[in-house]
Amino acid sequence: MPQPVAAFLHHSLILKTALADCLEDPNPKAVHKLRSTTRRLEAVLEVVNASTDLPSLTKRSRGFKRLLHKIRRAAGDVRDLDVHRELLSHYQSIVGATELYTNLKNKRKKKAKRLQQHIRAKEAEIRHTLERLEIIFVGLPYLNLSGGRLIQITRGWLAPALRNLDPHHDEDLHSIRKACKSARYMAEIGSETSEVAAKLTKRLNGVQQTTGAWHDCLLLLSRAQSSLPSESPFTERLYAKTRRLRQQAESKAAHFLKA
Repeated sequence: MPQPVAAFLHHSLILKTALADCLEDPNPKAVHKLRSTTRRLEAVLEVVNASTDLPSLTKRSRGFKRLLHKIRRAAGDVRDLDVHRELLSHYQSIVGATELYTNLKNKRKKKAKRLQQHIRAKEAEIRHTLERLEIIFVGLPYLNLSGGRLIQITRGWLAPALRNLDPHHDEDLHSIRKACKSARYMAEIGSETSEVAAKLTKRLNGVQQTTGAWHDCLLLLSRAQSSLPSESPFTERLYAKTRRLRQQAESKAAHFLKA
């Protein structure tokens, strides 16, 4: 049976560790852990707030999201550069790729320092807020949701997030990706104990990964177009790949929306 209380306490510990790790060495693994854990904690809060009537939790949840906003955005900037450098590592033999890789490497150093600045400014407050939330959660040992109830909450959150989105449009396709990622984090709370939650988690992850691969290439293409000559061999190759991934992402998202 899904246990959101245990999930929150688990992710809370991971977040504290990730904050410390990023201050010591903001390597790709630490940054990714920091960014994804903030999302997972928010997902747990969405589920619990939908399952209880605790004004104090609702208020602290909103404050927690605001507190993490700058750090998550800063971590996202670094994470994007890490993903783009990984993509570039497969094109080193193509003219322009090495030049762009060096450019992104320098940008990453600056973005990582900015992330550390945000963490130093907010770490104490984040830890204090987590402790207050943990106190509330420890008082909810009874909150064991069925897999069916968790799916109901997840779908109830996802439906309005996807409403009127058209995968033919880039911005809407990106919004579908973000919504599926958040919903995946909600469903995965029960993925180890509920078959229906595990199945939904897998479907959501499929949409997230496919649309994410396209979006990562799209952002890298934008960087390449602004940094390299218009007829760069690398830019032309990446443009073709981005188009292929766009078609796959649109098909995957459209199929999911119809299901």
